Amino acid sequence: MPGGGPRSPPSLMPLTNLETRGIARCLAQIAERPQDHVDAFFEVEAQYRLSGSQGQLSIESRLERGLAVRLLRERHSWLASSDEISPDLFAQAVARVARARPSAVAPPPRTLAAGEVTPGDHDRLRWFVNAVESSIQRRHAAFPIDWDLCSHDRWSRVIGAMLSPTQQDESFFSLAVRTPWARWGTLLLDLDAASVEAVAASLTSLFRAQRAPASPSGRARLVLGPDAAAVLLHEAVAHALETDTLALTGDPAAAIGVELGAEVLSVVDNPAGAVERVSRTVDDEGMPVVSRWLLRAGVVEQPLADLFMGAASERLTPGAARRGNRHLAPVPRSTHLELLPGEVDREALLAECGDGLYVPELSCGSLDPLSGELRLDFPYARLVAGGHAGGLSGPGRIQGPLLEMLGAVARVADDVAPAGAGWCAKGGHRLAVWASAPSLLLTNARVLA
Repeated sequence: MPGGGPRSPPSLMPLTNLETRGIARCLAQIAERPQDHVDAFFEVEAQYRLSGSQGQLSIESRLERGLAVRLLRERHSWLASSDEISPDLFAQAVARVARARPSAVAPPPRTLAAGEVTPGDHDRLRWFVNAVESSIQRRHAAFPIDWDLCSHDRWSRVIGAMLSPTQQDESFFSLAVRTPWARWGTLLLDLDAASVEAVAASLTSLFRAQRAPASPSGRARLVLGPDAAAVLLHEAVAHALETDTLALTGDPAAAIGVELGAEVLSVVDNPAGAVERVSRTVDDEGMPVVSRWLLRAGVVEQPLADLFMGAASERLTPGAARRGNRHLAPVPRSTHLELLPGEVDREALLAECGDGLYVPELSCGSLDPLSGELRLDFPYARLVAGGHAGGLSGPGRIQGPLLEMLGAVARVADDVAPAGAGWCAKGGHRLAVWASAPSLLLTNARVLA
């Protein structure tokens, strides 16, 4: 097995040598009012992608770098961005945000040289695809697969008139698979033997579920595995408590103290607590990240807020801003959700499930912010009988009002596992979101086959 992943060495620091004093000097001149916030956002992104089917796999790489300057004044925001990093482009962005003539802008930094980055070797990507297909064959299955496996390396740094936090790094893998009958995808922290077996098991179950009986429709008890629980947390807790979502129907701070879910649900958004490859110390506005209780015993304690929303209320704490890319203004989003574990194992949840379903994973989810309707799709499930998860059943959907769904969580297991909750595409921002979650038991959930 090839050693290491196809990622740039973690020691790379392409944005550490920026001339912070010159950047801050330029930004300070447009922060004219005491409450103004102005920042420059720099990012470098490298991707290596392996795509196609066996025998026709192709490799492509992409390297992007650029900058953005933003001014936040009261409830207004101005943003200017560029697809390269240079003193002239930075000065132009400052002038556009300040709505001033370029000659009115202070001299830009002498240099904004970002370090060189080279996408990693593709051998690990090829090894992973071959290893998964071999594992599927050992499971006595075979079917055509169209692969899209990508390594993602991103470096970002925010510099303001009064702040200059350290460079933030993230490194992970995304996998999207297409078969003749379905599409499937996941986020991976590493391409190792454990990931090989997990992907092979999912794809084999997806294949065999074609001939499985349909999942029973109606009210049922469900056990969600850690991967499925991670998606539920993202859709039902994080999205519901993002202040831009809350602002659609009123004052976001009014959510504090509301009973949103069952008492067994205590959920934290903890960006600094994620594994090293995707953890953060500051957000995309340069604010220190906060380990915030979204829910404590089912009650809302602190919604996800950025500076834009935090300026509107002293009860909201910023530090949860993320940008899909430099061309988009920051928005409040989760990074790494943690659900506090219970004191029983998964087998205890299955024993309480009766003639229900065990759902190992969810393929997608959505929350209607106005109606509160939550929809979670699963690609397959396992029928539970006698306290054990047995034969496969086909795809289905779990659907119902948000409050009903979170109120139906009856037990939480102790089998916490890290997982990629998936790509979040809300508002045009494509962001990888993560979670550490145990299995959950839901009672009286509505299932649609």
